[in-house]
Amino acid sequence: MRARASLAAPIALLAALSLAGCAGETEAAPSPHPTLVRELPSDLSARGVLLAAVLLSEGDVERAVADGLVTPTEVDEAIRAIEREELDVWAQRAETELADD
Repeated sequence: MRARASLAAPIALLAALSLAGCAGETEAAPSPHPTLVRELPSDLSARGVLLAAVLLSEGDVERAVADGLVTPTEVDEAIRAIEREELDVWAQRAETELADD
């Protein structure tokens, strides 16, 4: 019985120290997606990428480029975003752009 009592104290101490160590650790905030922070060239906007994505699936993207609704760069970026499943990132950037306007 005495052996159990003598082991209980060090185990409790180790557990307390472990918990105290964990409480002091903080997780670093994840860095934002590069699309959200990079400077875009003048022929690329988040809204244009999203519009190009819609046009790729539902409309005539070639006519939209000819009419100046979207740029070829936005179409290319929309294709990459669709392939990488990153349209949500472009939507987030578009929301930020709209809020800044």
